[in-house]
Amino acid sequence: MSLTLTDRTFTDVTIEQPLRRVVSLVPSTTETIFALGRGEILVGRTRYCISPAAQVKAVPTVGGTKDPDLAAIAALQPQLVLAVKEENRRQDIEALRARGLNVYVDSPETVEEALAHVAVLGRMLDASEAADDIVRVGARAVVGYRERAAEREQTHSLRVQAPPHPRPRVMAFIWKDPWMAVGRDTYLGDVIATLGGTHVLARHPDRYPRLEPAQVEAFEPDILLFPSEPWHFKEADLDFWREQFPHLPAVRHNRLRLCDGQDAVWFGARTPAALKRLAPLLEW
Repeated sequence: MSLTLTDRTFTDVTIEQPLRRVVSLVPSTTETIFALGRGEILVGRTRYCISPAAQVKAVPTVGGTKDPDLAAIAALQPQLVLAVKEENRRQDIEALRARGLNVYVDSPETVEEALAHVAVLGRMLDASEAADDIVRVGARAVVGYRERAAEREQTHSLRVQAPPHPRPRVMAFIWKDPWMAVGRDTYLGDVIATLGGTHVLARHPDRYPRLEPAQVEAFEPDILLFPSEPWHFKEADLDFWREQFPHLPAVRHNRLRLCDGQDAVWFGARTPAALKRLAPLLEW
């Protein structure tokens, strides 16, 4: 029996069932496979696939997300290689396909697409029941967060001293030297919107724009978010903004917030719980 799916590179990928040999080139996908109860099918993973810590150590590494060992992957004779456009390079995906390997590429850019990613993995791995449980919890959470955000917006509009914006204006950094932030068509950008924030760079022409600090100031963000990956922001990075831009709304109201980078940028099985942990950081 086989299953044919069209991936995000518009390639029809035919997957022989059942799957017993899979290589994951995506840390969040590796985590999700274990969450679906199918970790035993993984025969290869990247060195950045670190969750769940105890179980993943038993899976051989095949390089990194940007520098996979193509020969090692081919030698494992996987039935399927899982990749995403955000993490993995096009030339590596094409090289693996040129070796005759099945590569399925996804590209979740919203919370709903992250949950759909879980559902697709459930179909591939014969774990639809476990996937449905995760998707159900996530979908209910998304509806709840959007309803609460609308209620808060209405409440703020009725206050005598209402906030300057109906929803907090949020900017999320991903890098320093140079400063880079999350822009258009990004998973974290949609997380911000889902949890009731205004993603101020949602319409920026770049997905991850480089910004001078003065440009950040011009957006007047109410909240600055500093995830622990891909750049590991620390308290000292927040001090820069406190010292150099004391009149920034986010600084003036003490809304410079560190957060777990995996919760911010890893999509899949962790999405429902990650939303719950991030929600307090995106409130006034």
